[in-house]
Amino acid sequence: MTREPVPFFGPAREFEELREPLLAAAEDVLRSGLMLQGPAVDELESRLAQRSGRTHAVAVNSCSDALYFALRALGIGPGDEVIAPDYSFAATASSILRSGATPVFVDIDDTYSLDLELAEEAVSPATKALVWVHLFGRMSDCAAIEAFAARHGLLLVEDAAQTFGGERDGRAAGSLGNVSCYSFDPTKVVGAPGSGGALLTDDDEVAATVRGLRIHGKAADGSFEQLGYNCQMPSLVAAMLCVKLDHEDAWLRRRRELAAAFCHALEGQADLPDLGNEREHIVHKFVLRTPARDALRAVLAERDVSTLIHYSYRLHELPFAAVRSNRVVDAGRAEAATREVLSLPIHPFLREEELDRIVDAIAVFGERAGVLA
Repeated sequence: MTREPVPFFGPAREFEELREPLLAAAEDVLRSGLMLQGPAVDELESRLAQRSGRTHAVAVNSCSDALYFALRALGIGPGDEVIAPDYSFAATASSILRSGATPVFVDIDDTYSLDLELAEEAVSPATKALVWVHLFGRMSDCAAIEAFAARHGLLLVEDAAQTFGGERDGRAAGSLGNVSCYSFDPTKVVGAPGSGGALLTDDDEVAATVRGLRIHGKAADGSFEQLGYNCQMPSLVAAMLCVKLDHEDAWLRRRRELAAAFCHALEGQADLPDLGNEREHIVHKFVLRTPARDALRAVLAERDVSTLIHYSYRLHELPFAAVRSNRVVDAGRAEAATREVLSLPIHPFLREEELDRIVDAIAVFGERAGVLA
């Protein structure tokens, strides 16, 4: 009998669990006829601002757009340098390049965050901003990041795409620096039926600029004085995200239960994430490290367990990034990570039988490694 593969993502199962409230929310929007900038968008923005402690939240089509709009609204452009981690999703680099600025890539520390000590070497007279990425769901040290930015007079953009719901030392993901950005990509812990993102700020002028940028550059008085884009979040998307926000707490608890089980099974066999307290690591991804990455992945594949590699590249190596990037501060850590990291399925809709299958596969991997040692 063929068994069902263990899926890496869980949107289909999520829909089955939330079918009725999601369809009801969709029907309300469709009946209203307000497909763009409807009440659901206002409600989502209000809830996001409240959760992050920000004055403004602006819903847009994606976090990639939010990152670009953040830089543009802050006045970053050609001739400016922006410090960013060399190990992240491609949008970290593309958003900087879209602004016309030049990224300066800095290697990571042992937590996959940009290494602030190395970043000291990256600052030059042209450096105007720092894009900070909380990777894989782990909150970084907000005070240390803000102190670095203040010391060097840098604008600070927080990429909280992978850390929605995170908290550390009394600070929420989305509250750091001048501007913060969320992602509601379908693979995120709160995912849209399509694409979605949000920009958060306490700066009235930045918020007004971005509200215009997302609708063809339209100003509050209806005029079109700046070059803009069509990057609105549809009301349908906002309505469904509002439904899902009510389940974020329960979903986080389940992901952390799964992460604890993985850590127990893998103890002594791989470098594992530090889960910290309840919200310090929201486990958007469960990323382990081992030199035997390919062997472990093969054992899991034998048992029909889906895995992914986050990430197999460094940003400065991407062809589109290499065109403009002229400085990289490298200590070899990101390069090593590309060869050793492996991500296990961690969504809250993973079944107990599937968890057992993953744990059993890990045990088999350990036995084989012991035989070969």
